[in-house]
Amino acid sequence: MSRRKQRSAFDQISEFDRGRIVAYRDCGLPFREIGSRVGRNQTTAIRICDCSMQEGTTDRRGRLHPPQCTISRADRQIVRMAVTDRSVTSRTVAQHIESVTHHSVSAHTIRCCLQQSGLSARRPFLGLPLTQNHRRLRRQWCDERRMWAVEWNEVVFTDESRICLQHLDGRIRVWRHRGERMLNTCVMHHHTGPASGIMVWGGIGYHFRTPLVGIAGTLRASATSPRRWSQLSFRACPQPYFNMIMRDHRWHALSIGYS
Repeated sequence: MSRRKQRSAFDQISEFDRGRIVAYRDCGLPFREIGSRVGRNQTTAIRICDCSMQEGTTDRRGRLHPPQCTISRADRQIVRMAVTDRSVTSRTVAQHIESVTHHSVSAHTIRCCLQQSGLSARRPFLGLPLTQNHRRLRRQWCDERRMWAVEWNEVVFTDESRICLQHLDGRIRVWRHRGERMLNTCVMHHHTGPASGIMVWGGIGYHFRTPLVGIAGTLRASATSPRRWSQLSFRACPQPYFNMIMRDHRWHALSIGYS
């Protein structure tokens, strides 16, 4: 019999006959006798039994979902590891599960399991490490100004920022659910230590904003030449706000007296 005819005969067997073949084989009957009892040849009985042993089913129809590679207990452990250590990689989780269950699990399987649980690998939110004193002072500052309305028209926020060129390249991901971006365990804290980078300064008021100014070197070095710094900083600022600029830092205040 040709392979096409064998495949056609295999597909035409009912689910009841397939179950009979598997049951006869479990009872220890040879394939020749099984084929004679169900009215099929020996090759068809062998294929049905092999399919039952490999896939756990006698159905030849394709599945809508891929086979489950991990049990529910391992799935819970995978999710627990991702929630405990948000920055753990899927390869590390796969190696741990393989050492526990003694079954080979790929990193792709780990990612699929976490995605089914609602966890996705996303870039962490970057924030500075705050102490309890920092949090207390920030809360105190907000409480003192929570009733302000018109007063904000007379306030100008200025600050400088250093963009580091060596750290946090964005390759680290954290496992989190939707809406957990600001969760403390999903925030990547980093210190702004000495490193090669670019420092810029800018300010913002209620109805205007200053141009972004690049600072050569450090802010302390720029304070030693206040005339040049003042010309760069105040060129596009409105005159009523001139005296309010650069008051948020002691090195800023040094350059106010020059123009």
